[in-house]
Amino acid sequence: MVDRPEPALPEGLEDNLSLHVLEFYWDGFEPALLCYDIVDHKRLTVQLDSAEFVVGTRKTCIGRFEGDRYIECPDSASVSKFSQCGECASEAYICHQDCVFDPECDGEACRYDPEGGGNEFCRREHVLYLAFYDKMVKVGLSSTRRIETRLIEQGADAYAIIGAFPNRLMAREAEKKLSSELALPQWIRQQTILANFVRPPDLDGIRAAYDGLKRSLGEGYGLSVEPLKLLSDYPLDLPLRSAPALQGTAGMHMGRLLGVKGKWLVYDSGELKALNLSDLPGRFLADKYLVKSLKTNK
Repeated sequence: MVDRPEPALPEGLEDNLSLHVLEFYWDGFEPALLCYDIVDHKRLTVQLDSAEFVVGTRKTCIGRFEGDRYIECPDSASVSKFSQCGECASEAYICHQDCVFDPECDGEACRYDPEGGGNEFCRREHVLYLAFYDKMVKVGLSSTRRIETRLIEQGADAYAIIGAFPNRLMAREAEKKLSSELALPQWIRQQTILANFVRPPDLDGIRAAYDGLKRSLGEGYGLSVEPLKLLSDYPLDLPLRSAPALQGTAGMHMGRLLGVKGKWLVYDSGELKALNLSDLPGRFLADKYLVKSLKTNK
């Protein structure tokens, strides 16, 4: 995926962004941001009920949690690919962050656990799934305990679990095999998914596409294929009048909120635009008072 250039913020504005985004998450079909106020030194939840954002260019480590206790990154380390630095990630849940994408072992070799028990994240049961975006389909994997949340985060219209595996490595190997042999992509470009927002999901077409895959998966690969589940309660009414244009994350995002689906917040500022919310963790936001001031001075 080609990185989109990010515009420079007005001089001095970067230093006035007081909310450090720790997490973008869904609670059922309600999206929100968990932030840390670096002035008042407290955590707060920002509801995604408006499209008034000023987003900074720099990204620093989000730190880590120990139960309910939040611990800031001691080095305020710069990050890019991940929202945590290596040190905070290893203290929290995984030694080698690239193992999130391609695990090197079944979790037993990792030195995450000082008692020698290996990495709990990689040793969890994982499932393979098919995710549908209208009639487009991709294969993916997730830990069993958060599969539906994972698919809501991705903005899928429907999904089906197609197999369970005792650890992340085995699930990843099966994912790559299915992707190669059945020509199932492991990811779909954001702009391609956003282009589908001009029509409601074709639920009959999704069901037909899944029915066409089930026999191959069950008979050809011996997978335990589960029924299709629809995800239809996103707070974004489709169809839109045009495909929203994906924006660079940093900068000013101001307009009439249309809603959120998956990781995309869609707003209308004369033209329809989309902000990738999954790129916010690690970045800094303006609080609502600064946003109001900027609007007044435009």
